[in-house]
Amino acid sequence: MYTARLSKMKDNLVKKAKLKWGENIPIKRLAELTETSDVEFEAGNKCVIIGTLLKNQELRPNILKQISDELMILPQPKLMRFVSDNDELVLEDELQRIRVIGNLDIHSVVTGIVAALLGRQDDTGKFIVDEYCFAGPESPSLLKIEPAQPGRYLVMLSGLDFAHTSESLLPLRMFTDWVTGWLGDPSEQHKNSKIALVLIAGNLVNASSDSKDGKIINTDINNSADLLTAVKLADNFLAELTETVHVELMPGEFDPSNLTLPQQPLHYKMFPKASEFSSLHGGTNPHCFQVENRLVAGSSGQPIHDIGRYSNITDPLLALKSTLEWGHFAPTAPDSLPSYPFYDEDPFIIEEQPHIYFSGNHDKFQTDLVTIEHGNGISQKTRLVCIPSFHKTRTCVVVDLTTLDCEKVSFSVGELFISYKGHS
Repeated sequence: MYTARLSKMKDNLVKKAKLKWGENIPIKRLAELTETSDVEFEAGNKCVIIGTLLKNQELRPNILKQISDELMILPQPKLMRFVSDNDELVLEDELQRIRVIGNLDIHSVVTGIVAALLGRQDDTGKFIVDEYCFAGPESPSLLKIEPAQPGRYLVMLSGLDFAHTSESLLPLRMFTDWVTGWLGDPSEQHKNSKIALVLIAGNLVNASSDSKDGKIINTDINNSADLLTAVKLADNFLAELTETVHVELMPGEFDPSNLTLPQQPLHYKMFPKASEFSSLHGGTNPHCFQVENRLVAGSSGQPIHDIGRYSNITDPLLALKSTLEWGHFAPTAPDSLPSYPFYDEDPFIIEEQPHIYFSGNHDKFQTDLVTIEHGNGISQKTRLVCIPSFHKTRTCVVVDLTTLDCEKVSFSVGELFISYKGHS
C-alpha cells in the first residue's frame, strides 16, 4: 500500500518541491545517493529525496513482546501512547531506505507520510534534513466556489451512543425537535428550515468498548437484547430526522460494521423505519460527499486518535490540520490502523481539497479556517471541524455553507439551547 501511495503522490510532491526550492534543485532516488561517478551526486551536495516516512518505535505494541512480558513475574506497565526519545526516522522509496536526521522533528510526524526532504547525505550514510515539504491535496475543489443556494446549513454530530443513552435521551429529544422545527423561536425555526443535511459521523449505536488493563477485550454491547434495543432507538431517531431533512450516516469505531478502514455503510436493514425514506444516505468511513456545491470530507475519528498515540500531535485540531497538509486521510493505515490491504491503489489520498474537513467523536468542539496555496496564484480555504461526542457534550456543530462560518449548539436540561460562535 505504501508503494501505491508513493507512486500516486510523487508527481504532486515533485511539483511542490520545485515550487518551494526552485526548478534547478536535483531530485534523486535513494540509490543515486551512493553513486560517486557524478560530482553532482557526491555526499555533501544538497538534493531532494522523496519517499515514505517510517518510524522505528521501541514502545509500539508487539505481539511477541507482549507474550514474553506476560510470562514475567513483575507486571509490565500498560501504555496508551508509544512515543520515546529513542525513536528513529527512516525514509523509504521504491528500492531502498535511509536513516533521516536534522530539522525534521520525529515526534511531529507518523509512519506513512509521503514527504520531500531537502538536505544532504553525511559520511555515515544518514540524510541530514534542512527543509521538507508535504504533498497536500492534489488540487483545489473542482466545484463552484459559491453554493447554489445561499444561506444553507450543514449540521454535524457524532457519538450518539444509543447503547448508553439513558442520560442523553432528553438532549437527543431536544436536538430532534430543534432540527425538525418544533423547538426555538421563529427566527431560529426559520434558520433551521434551511438545514441542507445532517451528518452523523460515527458511533451511532455504541461509542465505547470494555477494557482491562488498557487492552480492549470486547467491542460488543453486553448482550444481544441491549444491542437490539440500541438499534431500535437509533432507527426511531433516524426516522424522525429523515422525515424532514437529508441525513448522511457514517459508521464509527464501535458501530456494527467492519473493523478495517474504509468502513462500509451501516446496513439499511438495521433501520427499517428510517430506510423507508430516500433522505437517508449511508456513507463509508472515511467519507467524501457533496452538499450545496461544497465538498465535505472526513472520518469518524480513528485516524486522528491514532496519530496521537504514535506522535506528540495530541491536539485533535492540529492532527486534523496535519493530515490535510500531508494529503492523506489516514497516514498510519495499515501500519497501526487496521485497513483493507489495497495493493494497486490507496483510497485515502486527498485528491481534491475539501471545503469542510471534519473528524468525529472528540472530547470537545474545535475549529479553524486554513488556506492552502496550489501555485500560480490559486488558493482555497478549508473549514476544519473537530466534532464533539454528543453523548459526552450534548453538542452539535452548524456550518454555514455560504460563508463557512462555524458554531456549536449545546442542548441541556433546563435550558432551550446555548449557542457558541466558533472561530471564523
